[in-house]
Order: sequence, then C-alpha cells, then structure tokens
Amino acid sequence: ATPQNPLAVGQYVNNCSHEKAANVCYQEFDVPGHFPVELKQYLPNIVYSHDIESHLRCVVLVTLRDIKQGEELFSNYYTVVS
Repeated sequence: ATPQNPLAVGQYVNNCSHEKAANVCYQEFDVPGHFPVELKQYLPNIVYSHDIESHLRCVVLVTLRDIKQGEELFSNYYTVVS
C-alpha cells in the first residue's frame, strides 16, 4: 500500500539483524523557522503550546548508504537518538 504521506515511511522500517545490516538510522531534527509552509502539512505534528519561540523537533530517517527502489529498510531499534 502507498502511504498517505510520502514522508511517512517509518512504519516500513524493520529491525536489523546479523544477516540484514541497518541501512537507515534515526536522527533528531529541529525544523527551521523558515521551513516552507506548503511542506508543513507533511509533518505529523500537533501544536500544543502558544509559545511562538518554540521549535518543532522530529525524528527523521537517514540512509546509511544508497537505497534501491523496493529495497527493505532496516534500522537498529536500540539506537539512541541524539
């Protein structure tokens, strides 16, 4: 099935193993204030504070190597995000 949100691929990531090495990792990302408003619709976020100075932090997937179309994604579920 095609995801509703083209940026929401996290649900397709499986845990790596000795046989299947990780090809993606998790990284925290602070969305800059100048982020294009037309792309903010793809960020799964609900504002719960009226603090306009607060930033939006999310976790993104970063490839560890080139990924081929249709290739299964693996990460280390025990990676510490920093």
